[in-house]
Amino acid sequence: MVNPAPLYLILLVTFLISGCLSAQPLKIVCHEFAPFSYREQNQKITGILVEITRLACQDWPQGCEIELLPNKRAKQQFSQGLAQGHFQGWNEERALTTWFSIPLLQTEYGFYSPLTRPLTDLRQTPGKSIGTFGPSNTLSSLMRLDSRQVRLGFPPINIMLASSGDEQPLKMLQKRRFDAYYVNKEVGAYYAKQLGMDDLYYLSSGQPIHYFIGFKMLHNDYETIKAFNHLLLKLYRAHRFDALLAQWGMQASPLLPAEFSDLNIPY
Repeated sequence: MVNPAPLYLILLVTFLISGCLSAQPLKIVCHEFAPFSYREQNQKITGILVEITRLACQDWPQGCEIELLPNKRAKQQFSQGLAQGHFQGWNEERALTTWFSIPLLQTEYGFYSPLTRPLTDLRQTPGKSIGTFGPSNTLSSLMRLDSRQVRLGFPPINIMLASSGDEQPLKMLQKRRFDAYYVNKEVGAYYAKQLGMDDLYYLSSGQPIHYFIGFKMLHNDYETIKAFNHLLLKLYRAHRFDALLAQWGMQASPLLPAEFSDLNIPY
């Protein structure tokens, strides 16, 4: 009969395995979502979320690996635990299964419309045909705005879904397929510039949004994410991200640590 391994050997092996796992770089996946994450013509992965994370990872002992994949593959790797993190917006459903980094930046949604027939006030949106990409947080935001206006007695918005969130909806706007395009402000501005569309009016929805790195609870260690968040906050407070935010024309999030618990942010 083979004697069972002594307890101290079991503990030693467990320690060595966990040590090897914790020494692995933090793998974070993203998809084409310019100007937050995208691939340049020289194939370099960049974007404001990528660059903030890349800078933070210089101080993370294990380092990081950032990979840009097609949207569906990025989500699959994230959900299966093949990647620890994924750039995301926050919503209640995701928070049931996901821990989040501290917010990396704040932005907003809004309406782009032609200067020849601009939407200049939210009270003009009821009854209009508004294009947006969905399913997405953007679509959910537009639906919430529409529901509030309907409760006030206004006619509903005619929401028209686009199959992608890049140049396609702006081309549809050019062809007057809808009256306005509802999108992240920076995303709309980026693709409008790519298309040479300088004849657009932007109307803010008044709804600020924040972007994070999401970490599936099932495949991550709480204390590791907590430590990563402490590093991020330390760097923010030391103004290490200020130059990047200014370069990309973005702003830091005003959310405070007292708000982190409600957002499922380990801290």
